Amino acid sequence: MLAAALISFALTQAPSLKEARALADDVYAGRSAVAWSKSSSSLRASVASEAGLRGLINSTRSSLGTEVRVITEAMVERNGGTLYRRVSAVTNWARGMELELAFDVKGALVAMTTRPASKDAPTISALHKTRADLRLPFDGAWFVLWGGRKYDDNRHTPVPDMRYAMDVFIVKGPGTYQRGGAKNDDYYAWSQPVLAPADGVVVEVVKDTPDNVPNQPRPGVLYGNSVVIDHGTGEYSLLGHLQFGSVSVKPGQQVVAGQQVARCGNSGMSTEPHLHYQLMDAADWTKAHGLPAQFKGFLANGRHVERGEPMRAQVISHADVEARR
Repeated sequence: MLAAALISFALTQAPSLKEARALADDVYAGRSAVAWSKSSSSLRASVASEAGLRGLINSTRSSLGTEVRVITEAMVERNGGTLYRRVSAVTNWARGMELELAFDVKGALVAMTTRPASKDAPTISALHKTRADLRLPFDGAWFVLWGGRKYDDNRHTPVPDMRYAMDVFIVKGPGTYQRGGAKNDDYYAWSQPVLAPADGVVVEVVKDTPDNVPNQPRPGVLYGNSVVIDHGTGEYSLLGHLQFGSVSVKPGQQVVAGQQVARCGNSGMSTEPHLHYQLMDAADWTKAHGLPAQFKGFLANGRHVERGEPMRAQVISHADVEARR
């Protein structure tokens, strides 16, 4: 989705981790003075002025958005030179972004590239056993587009709070929508009830984000309208991309498992109506780390699961609801 940005300029000495980090900070802040003071004659010729360099940096910055948190950073050797790699959660890309600064053998910074992050974020929660009695946060049959513990199954894994998250849609026949798919109400998931996955207290609510036109995500509010529930077990559920005007709970409100809290929408960094769910170890997703979410009593591709984690390409449904049909 993002075109790689390329900047080449010379440094007066081999960069340290601290210097490389400061340069990456400048990129995210849109600052160009230091880069211009150290830029090579070839770069100055290509951008014409510091304003030109600032424009190039800001083009990269506008693609990434605001940096929410640094996930990993490292300096590694390559062909005698070094690379500074920084993976961050950003507001304009839902699944993490990697910024790479390449330095040549003389310590000159020769390139800066951006690309979607594709490595699983570090985690200390792989052995976590969910303490809350989680049920699926919806009724009916939903398709798991992204779910699981590895990047190939789950594009959320590079970001700490989303480490074990899932995205679910409703699929009927060949796809997720009828008619032309140009309107939100063409999509089967649109306006479907979103339910509390377990008892708890609502601690965070976002409800004023407009829904997107399909395939036109609005940068800036990553999860769009969302509800965070504290289950009283050190575990917090986040339900995201909710429909504008549908959130029916408020902070401090007690909820019970299966209670409707909103409707499925298309707000935030979302291309079509769907539900994003993640379990976290804190209420603030910008600081939280994801936890494996083991749901109880559901069907996965028609087979009963007493307790388990939904996986990519499964069709899942709440077993008790299906049994009553």
